[in-house]
Amino acid sequence: MKSVGIRCVAMFSILLSIVFLSGCSSVARSGTDGPETTEETTDDRVSGETPADAEGGTSEAPRSAEEPEESDAAPAAGAPAPRVTIPEPPIERRSMAEEKTGVVSAAGGAKAAEPAVDELRGAGVGASSSASTWASGGGESGLSAGFADDNQQYGYFIDFLEEYSWATHFELDVTERVMLRVVDVNGDSEPNATVAIYAAGRLLDTGRTLADGTYQFNPSLYSDSFQSYSARIGTPSGTKEVAFDRSGQRTIEVSFDEARSLPRRIPLDIVFVLDTTGSMGEEIDRLRKTIEIIHLNLTSLDIPTALRFGMVLYRDVGDEYRTRTVDLTSDLQAFQREIEAVRAGGGGDTPEDLQAALDETVRSVSWNPDGIRLAFVITDAPPHLDYEQDYDYTDAVRDARRAGIKIYSVGAGGLDIDGEYVLRQIAQFTGGAYIFLTYGERGESEGGAPGSVSHHTGANYQTDKLEAIIIRFAKEELSYLTDSPPATDESYFSARKIDSEERERTLSILFEQAIDQLLDYSTIAITGDDPAAVLPLDANSGAPSVDAEYFTEQL
Repeated sequence: MKSVGIRCVAMFSILLSIVFLSGCSSVARSGTDGPETTEETTDDRVSGETPADAEGGTSEAPRSAEEPEESDAAPAAGAPAPRVTIPEPPIERRSMAEEKTGVVSAAGGAKAAEPAVDELRGAGVGASSSASTWASGGGESGLSAGFADDNQQYGYFIDFLEEYSWATHFELDVTERVMLRVVDVNGDSEPNATVAIYAAGRLLDTGRTLADGTYQFNPSLYSDSFQSYSARIGTPSGTKEVAFDRSGQRTIEVSFDEARSLPRRIPLDIVFVLDTTGSMGEEIDRLRKTIEIIHLNLTSLDIPTALRFGMVLYRDVGDEYRTRTVDLTSDLQAFQREIEAVRAGGGGDTPEDLQAALDETVRSVSWNPDGIRLAFVITDAPPHLDYEQDYDYTDAVRDARRAGIKIYSVGAGGLDIDGEYVLRQIAQFTGGAYIFLTYGERGESEGGAPGSVSHHTGANYQTDKLEAIIIRFAKEELSYLTDSPPATDESYFSARKIDSEERERTLSILFEQAIDQLLDYSTIAITGDDPAAVLPLDANSGAPSVDAEYFTEQL
């Protein structure tokens, strides 16, 4: 039997809650509240191309891992910032030629037949009106958005990639994943630790840990002949090596013997990668109106923060510009002037040149190497994959992971399944989340219309205003670098009474949702052929044993 790590909080929360649900009938998934917000008021490049396939080449392990330099603050406005250099090891992986044969209809070829709409995956728990979460419209509060973290609902994400594999995309095989987590002597995360992965004496991968100390490694990107690996990890306090197997643990913690060293003010870089074609006027206007709210929330925290904003604007070939970069600055007023000058225009055909924008974002922006690096891609269109660019989005996300840049993707009105597929690949690979603007629709959405964004996330998403979600994610990143633990967002299910639904049906839906979520959050794909067992539940002291029996029966 496979060893499977499953997030069990939802199940235990349900078991504790159902005792009080007698007579209730409607089920909905919920979570903790989002971040606090205030009311609204008025080309030089870094060398870093993904190396060619190094079949047969070798690379000796370095004597010591590179250590990040310390910094007390982000560079002052106007001062040149040190760029995040992207190392170029002789990566041993499946060749790009092999990988790009996996593109579906990206270069004008015949596209696989799309399933009929009624065959597409619906909400994760079926058609019952009591079974799914829905998003409220934007209204006066601005653009409302939902988000799904595919790095948490990993099993669901892998299923999504397989089910919609007919969508236009480049292959990026993440079916296998090992998470390295680097911590100090106190168990606190070590951000920006350097990571180098080896197999059979060959250097496969290099990168930096994120704010939570994690680094994602995908064995499925490399040769099937590699079954054992070693990781060399460097922090300011030293270097450590760990060995792990392809079929072994999915999460590996590496602990150092000294306390971490952090800058006095935490550098926080946020870059908006913004589609500025004609249909994006509402989203541009919303960012223009809320950037001050975002700034206020992120500079009013207990943790001293050196905040900088930047933008990469993009359209398409033949438009007024293909890309235009506004480099990172700590001068809010200067950045606001840049946003005020942004106008929606151009476009024409549906896809836009997101790949050129990602190139600029990863290789030209002056990211601070010692801080937190976040990018938010905001678009309502899939990328052009038929330009035969030497540097495509799979190259960009590999380099982003190496540089420790986390990318969140935001789907706006009209985004179709092709766009959703690519945006979710980008976000998951770099550790971010897929955010989709909502316009009052319920359940899943197929997208493709002005008021609809493609999102196939089942019940595993939450909604809020777009700016609140941006603030939430930035605060979460900063919280990893404080003495206070990051805010948790444990899922639970609640029920409300519907006269037409029997109690037994309500409980059945609760347990169906719980099992679905356990599968969705599994770190290894679980199929119908995998053996499973149900452990009998035993009543705690004072709890009715009949309830324990009943819950076991439901499971």
